[in-house]
Amino acid sequence: VFNSSSSPVDAEPEGDSHEATGAVVLGRRTFDVGYGVWNDTPFATPCFVLTHAPLEPRVEKSGTFTFVTDVKDAYEQAVAAAGDKVVRLMGAQVSQHFLKAGLIDEIRVQIAPVMLGSGTRLFEHLGAKHIELEQLGAVQSPYVTHLRYRPKP
Repeated sequence: VFNSSSSPVDAEPEGDSHEATGAVVLGRRTFDVGYGVWNDTPFATPCFVLTHAPLEPRVEKSGTFTFVTDVKDAYEQAVAAAGDKVVRLMGAQVSQHFLKAGLIDEIRVQIAPVMLGSGTRLFEHLGAKHIELEQLGAVQSPYVTHLRYRPKP
C-alpha cells in the first residue's frame, strides 16, 4: 500500500502538492466515499463538489464543502478561492469534465503497482477529442511512479 512517508522520493511531491493547494473540486461519488474517511475536508481548503444533486454547504473544521452543478461554475469558484495557489481535482469524472473543457494546466498521475479490477478509468469518456500531453517530469520510487504532464494547446 502506498504511503507518502514510505520514501523521501514519495513524500516530496505529495508535500509540495498539499502546500500549493488552494481549493479542491471533487465529484459527488468521491465526496460520498471520502467524507466518512476524512471526517473533514480532504485538504485544509475550500472544496467544491460537482454534482447533479446539490446539498446545502457543509462547514468543516478545515474548510467548507460547497455543492455546484456546473463545471464552469465550479472552476470559477475554485480559482477565486485558491487565489495564487492551485486548484486540485479529485475523481476521474471531474477530471474528465475539466479536461474536455480545456480547464486543466497540469496533470499529475501516481501509478502504484496495484491492479484494480474495477473503477472509473481516468481518461475514458473524452469523446472524439484528441489531447496531446507534454511530459514535465517523472520520478520513480519503489512504491509509486509520479508523472507530470501539461496538455498541449
